[in-house]
Amino acid sequence: MARTSEKFDAAQAITDEIIGLLEKGTVPWRRPWKIAGGGVPLRHNGEGYRGINAFLLGLRSAMAGYSSPYWMTFNQAKALDACVKKGSKSSVVVYYGTAGKKGEGANEETGGGESDEGGGTYRFLKNYRVFNASQIEGLDDSYYPKPEGDPAARPEPIPEAQAFYEAIDIGVTFGGDQACYIPSRDHILLPELARFESASQFYSTWHHEQTHATKLAHRLDRSFGASSFGNEAYAKEELVACVSQVLMGQRMGFHADHIDNHAAYIEAWIKVLRGDKRFLFTAAAHAQRAVDWLTEASAKGTAARAIAA
Repeated sequence: MARTSEKFDAAQAITDEIIGLLEKGTVPWRRPWKIAGGGVPLRHNGEGYRGINAFLLGLRSAMAGYSSPYWMTFNQAKALDACVKKGSKSSVVVYYGTAGKKGEGANEETGGGESDEGGGTYRFLKNYRVFNASQIEGLDDSYYPKPEGDPAARPEPIPEAQAFYEAIDIGVTFGGDQACYIPSRDHILLPELARFESASQFYSTWHHEQTHATKLAHRLDRSFGASSFGNEAYAKEELVACVSQVLMGQRMGFHADHIDNHAAYIEAWIKVLRGDKRFLFTAAAHAQRAVDWLTEASAKGTAARAIAA
């Protein structure tokens, strides 16, 4: 009798998992850094993951309680004279890109993108399995750094984050009780730090609104169509901003906490993800571009201040 097997669809599996959490009333990217303390997920060689993989492995660490930032394949662990603990469950990492006849144009961990069939290119999405160092025995002690603790528990400002966001040339008014970005004015309204439960929430919210500011045409020119509260375009932009918070929070040490666990948001996100199993990848690609743009803008602003001083 012939044996048949269905090809594993990484995009569908990952999207289904996120939808499952949302259907339980959980916004998964809000929880992790309160549990795991954040930190950029790292490959076995210390190189940081980006985009969708950084987002997914960060969630996985939090949900499983892993304290190590390091991830590796079964064979990579074996090459280090270590072994994966029996019964350990692997996590999916994806490799997404475009390629032509000679394979040019590969783009790892960005997601999104459009195929150009007329130009002879095509999209591909590959996946492989990795394990956290906490699931592996026999690794060097350097793979098990001590957790730095929960950044949300620190009541004082985060100097690195404060300097980072102040250097970005996007206007912000502090005060009141509303956090929002006003596209027509290219301006952010943000309550003062003292109004937040933690400094972590303050910087996370500031980053969220700055991510929205990157969508303007003279910055990243990001649009999902006409936006109004609760519609598909609005939900997509909010999802991009939330993923951006996660990615920057990993770097800065704040947790992704901005939007209340509100049924309207959850319902809208579920609808978007069910309608497009790859949109989470697209959102992560946009989020990574926003993080990169804000990082560059902050560096330019910091350099300009140094010259002026």
